Amino acid sequence: MSAARGVAAVPFALDVLARGERLWVREASLSMLPLIRPGDELLLAPLGSRTISAGAVIAFRRESQLVIHRVLSAASSGVVAKGDALASPDPLVPWGQVIARVVALRSPDGRLVNLDAFPWPLVNRLLGGVASIASRLSLETCGGASPRHLVWKTLRLPFYLARFVLR
Repeated sequence: MSAARGVAAVPFALDVLARGERLWVREASLSMLPLIRPGDELLLAPLGSRTISAGAVIAFRRESQLVIHRVLSAASSGVVAKGDALASPDPLVPWGQVIARVVALRSPDGRLVNLDAFPWPLVNRLLGGVASIASRLSLETCGGASPRHLVWKTLRLPFYLARFVLR
């Protein structure tokens, strides 16, 4: 997607979600690998009165972009989120920037996954816990094949299992 189209897409998505409607968007980054890949379509739903908890996949605004990441923790001031493929969490995202939750995934081959249906709420909680543990391991301080790096790599396994076994 060109930068101009991406910039125009965020206000459009905000408008659709503000009217209480759902919206399909296409993933463009690698930050949520392996569960969500570039080319996958994501169904965004307004937050409404739903509580966002650890493990949920959300959409939030970062400058003129729409970011899809997993919630590590939620507080009254906002959420701490992280891309599944990233080592470090995002800075605190204020609630005013959280615009939707991801409720379904559709792969390019048409396979649909309803994230609100069993077993996905449990899987997402598990992945949120694993992501939280993994984010505490700083790759910058351990680098290479140190024990911490190997633990971080091992903690990536549940994400691959979710991708290949459940999807």
